[in-house]
Parts: sequence; C-alpha cells; structure tokens
Amino acid sequence: MERYILVKIFGMLNVIDIIKGTSRVCVSWFLASHNKALWRTIDLSNLKSIISKNPDKAGHLSNDEEHQYELRNILAEITKFNSSVTTNLVFDNCYYIQEEELAIIAPRMSNVKKLSLPLYRNLNENSLMFTFNQWKNLQTLVITQPGLPISNANFRAIGENCKNLTSLKLIRPLDNDLADHIVSYFSNLKSLSLRGAALFIEALLSLVTDHQNLRNLNLSHCLYIDLKGFANVYYNNYIKASGLHTKNIVETATQKLDTFIVCSNHCETCSELLGLMRGRWDFHCNYCTLSREQWKTDEIKELEF
Repeated sequence: MERYILVKIFGMLNVIDIIKGTSRVCVSWFLASHNKALWRTIDLSNLKSIISKNPDKAGHLSNDEEHQYELRNILAEITKFNSSVTTNLVFDNCYYIQEEELAIIAPRMSNVKKLSLPLYRNLNENSLMFTFNQWKNLQTLVITQPGLPISNANFRAIGENCKNLTSLKLIRPLDNDLADHIVSYFSNLKSLSLRGAALFIEALLSLVTDHQNLRNLNLSHCLYIDLKGFANVYYNNYIKASGLHTKNIVETATQKLDTFIVCSNHCETCSELLGLMRGRWDFHCNYCTLSREQWKTDEIKELEF
C-alpha cells in the first residue's frame, strides 16, 4: 500500500495505537508511523489506556491497570517519533503532570504553540522555568484542573519565558492574587477565558481595568461573588450565578474590549449549575462539572481543542 494512504489511515488512530501498534508491524508501517503529518498534533486526552496517578497516592497497579500504560513511559515513546514538529499538545485534564514528565518532552517539542496543561499542584519553579524556556513559541495555553491556587513563582516561570502568549484559559477561581498575576506576567495577552469559574467581583474589575492589551474576555457560565457585607454573604444572596450585576464591570469591559462574553439572566446551563450547589459556598466542586465535561469547549475559537 502507498505510504501516503497509510499515513491518512493512521491519522484516524490515537497515539497509543500508533506507538504500540502500527509502528511495530513492518518496515513500511514503521516509516509511515513516523510521518510528520501524524505528529503536528499530539492529543493525549480521553485515552483510557493511559495511567496518570496522583503521586501522593501512588500504589500498586490494580488488575485493570496492569494492561494500561503509564503516562511517563508513553511520553518517552513519543519522543522517538517526529515530536520536533509538534505544534499542538493536549494533555487530559485528569492527568497529574510531574516535573520529570515535562523534562522528558519539553526539549524535544520546542515548536509547541498550543498547549493544554493540567496543574493540580504547584510544580518546582526551576522545572517550570526550564520547561517553558523550551516553549518560547507558545501562543495559546489552557490550564485545567481547578486545584490549588497557582503560585506566583509558577506564573512567573510561564510569563517570563512565553512572550508570544496571547490566548489564555484558566479553569479556577479568580481572586485578587490571580488577577494581579495575569496583569503582571501576561501583559501581551489578547484573549482570556475564565469559563465556568467563580469570580470575585473586585478581582474581576481590577483585571478588566488594569490589563492594557486584553481584547477578548469570556465569562460564560461563571459565578459572581460580591464580598461587600461579608458577614451577610451566605444569607443575603450575594453570589450570582447568571448575568453581571456590577455596573462598573459592564461599563469598563464594553468600553475597553472588542469581545465581552457573558450569559443572559436566563442561561439554562447556569441555572442547572446553581441547582447542583449544596450550599451558597459550594461553588468549587459543582463548577468543576464544566472543567470535567466541557474543558475543550470555549466561545473564544482559539481556546477550543
């Protein structure tokens, strides 16, 4: 069979099928499996055959997991192919990425421009500095897994190395610290999505006001938290699950931005999410629903996967 036909067929397979299957059949299939066209996008999402365990809870493999592959081993295998041409790299949002795994791929994927990276915890600053120093061409970054707040050092490692970064999506609550980090370290940012996040109104206003180059902002399906009269927040319904209720934010955003995306007061998704809340401050775990099920979706086109 002609090699270009094999490449077209292999393009319908996932990464595991290629590195553990087609590349091992014969010389012809081996060569076709190394074709550059197959490695421009590496999508590691939704692959049940890959194991990525929380290192804090790592233990022996179960019977079901014995026939699966550890993420670190798969990444090492990928680097033996044409990973130098990779421009789109997608990790599943449930992976527990560790410093050693980034060290395996970063030097061999220096052309990555679009990246989806789950950060369930803060990584070593030197490790992230090394990693993102290899990814200076990065233009679009999606940080998934709404876990612990991202540290100042982690943001600095990304911001200081990725001056070409213009599109960012964060699946985590927006507080004053996070707003300050975005303004300080991502000054060239043009598009930002906080889709499905919990937003402190004061932090949101600060972000919209202080960021000088931001042009597109997506606040679809967000919660809005007003801390004025803090003692009465729980009882007086300061948490808003649809629409924007702060005049200053609306006025500032519509004047400064080219695109400002918010939900209507009758958004069905927001109503459903609000119904899942077990209490007024139970926004974190329930808004994780969007990060688990719709993390690849976004109203800003360049942030979709």
